[in-house]
Amino acid sequence: MICRLFAMALLGLAAAPLAAQDNPAAPPVPMGRDYPAVNGTSIQCPLPQPRDAEALANQFEHRPRDLDDMSLMAASFFGGDNPAANAFRARQAAQFATDWPFRCRYRDANADLAASGVRPRVVFMGDSITEGWVEADPAFFADNGFVGRGISGQSSPQMLARFWQDVIALNPQAVHIMTGTNDIGGATGPITEEEYLGTVNAMIDLAQANDIRVVLAAMPPMSRLLPRPDFDTRPVVPHLNARLAELAAREGVTFVDYFTPLAAPDNAFNPAYANDGVHPTRAGYAVMEPLARVAIATALAD
Repeated sequence: MICRLFAMALLGLAAAPLAAQDNPAAPPVPMGRDYPAVNGTSIQCPLPQPRDAEALANQFEHRPRDLDDMSLMAASFFGGDNPAANAFRARQAAQFATDWPFRCRYRDANADLAASGVRPRVVFMGDSITEGWVEADPAFFADNGFVGRGISGQSSPQMLARFWQDVIALNPQAVHIMTGTNDIGGATGPITEEEYLGTVNAMIDLAQANDIRVVLAAMPPMSRLLPRPDFDTRPVVPHLNARLAELAAREGVTFVDYFTPLAAPDNAFNPAYANDGVHPTRAGYAVMEPLARVAIATALAD
């Protein structure tokens, strides 16, 4: 999501393959295996780099951060004219130009899963909240036959563009779809409410056409849109979640409400469950996990 992209940029983790180009002295980025491309070339993806313990603790432990300071830094970074911001924007532009849906992210993992012959019970499709979930509690995924396919910063159109290879080709029993926070943030450009809902509906249609059960998730609360501290997200998220619940009922899929148990009375993210106003900590994921289990069991029982 946008605030995590901000953190990744400051840490130099975004778009790793271009980091060596920006800095010739940087160590080479580890690359995955080669795949033949339709234009006669080959595709080789950078291997995901694990984050260190301090970075994980900063995101997942209960260490409250000053949201006003974070908003000001993010606004300055994304709109500012400084070397770090310029380098981040250049890497982001290159990523969008060469692999807009970020199919590279899970290409090797998908190939390994296919080779294993194991059918996932559930694939979790989403953005940084989903990606972070796997990092925060890997046992929850491994012990339940769940596979994470979240990518930080992604909007619903990007997820739709990679839905075949990251969900359908894996032949799971069910898919858990959680998206929308980055659509609100305009991560890949402005999008209308109906366009957003239509994109989610398209993912549901693709899953159902391939006999994959669907769990559609409400967005967790969102205290602040970090690059735009003037924009009040608190009424937007529950409104879109209500539309998602209507969509789930109309399409006959299971809806899971993560918003209500994680929200403060003013619809912000309860600070007991998030330390940046957007991403759950381990305490937040601990609230979400039993709800996910029930929703998945319901979807698979239908």
